[in-house]
Amino acid sequence: MCVIPKKYFAVLAVFAILVIPAYADPMVKPTSAGTINVGFTTDPVTPNPGDSTQIKLNFINKQTNALQPHVDYKISVMQGGNQIFGIPITHTAEGAVSIPFQFQTDGAYQITVEIEGLVFQPIPPETVVFSLDVGNNTAPVVPEFGPLVGMIIVISLVGVVILSKRNQFYF
Repeated sequence: MCVIPKKYFAVLAVFAILVIPAYADPMVKPTSAGTINVGFTTDPVTPNPGDSTQIKLNFINKQTNALQPHVDYKISVMQGGNQIFGIPITHTAEGAVSIPFQFQTDGAYQITVEIEGLVFQPIPPETVVFSLDVGNNTAPVVPEFGPLVGMIIVISLVGVVILSKRNQFYF
């Protein structure tokens, strides 16, 4: 049986916390009439002109907070008041879509999602608009690790120091 000294266990625990991958949370907004929520993100999180980007949409049921299946929607990408990309009315059975797109220039974009049907029933069109900056990412960088992860790291490091002093282990 292999016995791992406490000092190595503590180091491994801190290392495991540090290498857990982080992903940006989607931006979630209600539609104009509030019938459904729409989650929006891109992959990569900060797109650059000329690179392949996935526009990801999640249609979220407001009562269950789960994906809403069978949504009829359309999407348009605008820059400076001009539509540069659009998808006509289409259907998603799963409630989540990933749309490949390549932004051509730096700048501010608006992605408009219009919902026209839920569970095979037409509804009066409802929209939601998301803003996205492409390239020239001069906006402040939002850390992908939240404050909880920072607290866990600090507590782990304090624990390592306490254990090493109590057991006379030194690194």
